[in-house]
Amino acid sequence: MRLLIVEDEPGIALVIEDVAIDAGFEITGIAGNMSEALELGSAADIAIIDVRLGDGLSGPSIARALFSGFGLGVVYFTVNPGLIEEEGRAVVTKPASPERIVDALSMAAKNARTHRVATGPTFH
Repeated sequence: MRLLIVEDEPGIALVIEDVAIDAGFEITGIAGNMSEALELGSAADIAIIDVRLGDGLSGPSIARALFSGFGLGVVYFTVNPGLIEEEGRAVVTKPASPERIVDALSMAAKNARTHRVATGPTFH
């Protein structure tokens, strides 16, 4: 499963990358903002997204754009889960254990596969 990491803190992004690679995910890129995420979104199946990036509370907007534009499964990664109003998305609270990150990514991957099978192929 191909993973896009949307995180503006390089140290955190690298930890997520290491954990995900060890769990068998392929990393398609690391984005620090909306434009980078949208540029890299077509290559991914799922995304882990920091809720509050350097430009503010843009994570939910990025998640909606990646889901509607590319059908990506989404995992939110945040220190404050109360900022997320959407239901049905996996949320990993910072700091998180590697096991918790992998569990959430695996759940998003399973949901993404189910969504794609149910709706058929998507072409962009």
